[in-house]
Amino acid sequence: MKDLNTDICIKCGSCVRECPMNLIQMNDLPEIPETAEAFCCQCGHCRAICPEGAIGGFRESKIEGNEKFTITPEEMGSHMKLRRSIRHYSDQPVTRETMEEIFEIVRYAPSAANGQPVEWTVINDPDKVNQISSRTMEWMNEVSKGDSPIKDIMPLDSMIESWENGMDPILRKAPCLVVAHAHSENNMAFTDGIIALTHLDLALPSFGMGGCWAGILNIACNQHPPLKDVLGVPERNTVIYPFMVGYPKYQHQRIPERNQPKIRWE
Repeated sequence: MKDLNTDICIKCGSCVRECPMNLIQMNDLPEIPETAEAFCCQCGHCRAICPEGAIGGFRESKIEGNEKFTITPEEMGSHMKLRRSIRHYSDQPVTRETMEEIFEIVRYAPSAANGQPVEWTVINDPDKVNQISSRTMEWMNEVSKGDSPIKDIMPLDSMIESWENGMDPILRKAPCLVVAHAHSENNMAFTDGIIALTHLDLALPSFGMGGCWAGILNIACNQHPPLKDVLGVPERNTVIYPFMVGYPKYQHQRIPERNQPKIRWE
């Protein structure tokens, strides 16, 4: 292992057991055979598990005991249950600095083989977000005049009427729109993107913010490719999902009921 500090390695074998690709072997010291180095996904698990910090390149500070894991099941449960889709936003602007702080958390979302394929476009301008809604409505107007099957799954007429009455049924007048996208040839990127977006969704309330999965815009993007250009997504990439972001105009007071989980125990 190129970055192993042999002076402090205690040969405990933790890195050998932790390697998800089973690449590390314990000889006199832990090592990865040259023929296997290309398969290392740089997940950092060996660095994270090493009790002595003998494997270099680990930028994060060591976790002392469990002091960083003090959140209780009750606290975590309340946080996740209180999470709501936000469809009414205040006029408070979303700063780039805050979004950068949020993405510093989101970038640690897991991905297949640590591929980290997700790319982001952040449209942090209410006028530009409104333009995207407008272009989506133009497409919906055209679709409403034909016999597209889209009319069976989307209430086009009511959404068009809502738009004409000054409301935004597409992006809800959100001040910020986040678009996750990835290279079209990456077969694992969609799942990785949804995981990363879920991290974003759950991180937002700790910043006093909230969001909503922009499902209507996502359908429109899949049906009307020119919208991808409007979103600023590179030609080689596929839209994974767009996500509204902003400060809630109203605070939810209660947790609505949900169905019991359908679990088969064996």
